[in-house]
Amino acid sequence: MPYKVLTKNAISVKGLDRLPRPEYEVASEFTAPDAILLRSYKLQEDDIASSVLAIGRAGAGTNNIPVDICSRRGIPVFNSPGANANAVKELVATALLLGSRGIIAGVNWVDTLTDHQDKAALNALLEAEKKRFKGTEVAGKTLGVVGLGAIGSLVADMALQLGMRVIGYDPALSVEAAWRLSSQVEKADALASLFARSDFIT
Repeated sequence: MPYKVLTKNAISVKGLDRLPRPEYEVASEFTAPDAILLRSYKLQEDDIASSVLAIGRAGAGTNNIPVDICSRRGIPVFNSPGANANAVKELVATALLLGSRGIIAGVNWVDTLTDHQDKAALNALLEAEKKRFKGTEVAGKTLGVVGLGAIGSLVADMALQLGMRVIGYDPALSVEAAWRLSSQVEKADALASLFARSDFIT
């Protein structure tokens, strides 16, 4: 009999392919699953059938899983720290550049230019107004990074490559994470210090 894996969120096909058939049967509805696989679904005790042997989260944290209840019931909880670290780093880079360069404000302004038929007048208007949306370069600015684990260390490295100064705060920094961290990352002893010294915070 195959193990029944209950999914509470849409899971990547690449991930599901690691559960080969016929050894595993994967579905979003089972009355007596052997395992639960989720991403962001907020799992409650009532969701965990007595048949469940393990719970896996496709993500770094376990804050949406009642780990204490699972521990009392002898159900191991697995997560995948760092699996999405690069994707999050890229989103932080996108937000950083969008926030500093006036891109969204510029796009919104261009969307208002629907009545201009005269190309020369439109070009003149664009030339006159474009400086409103130039924003500022991030090079030379300071990024404060709260948490320097798998994601935070990648974000810190990315900011250094953009020419930024980086200040990090992580009172629970592990030795392994510290080894991954660039020596150029400055240490803040308190959040207040990081906030006071940073142009951008993530």
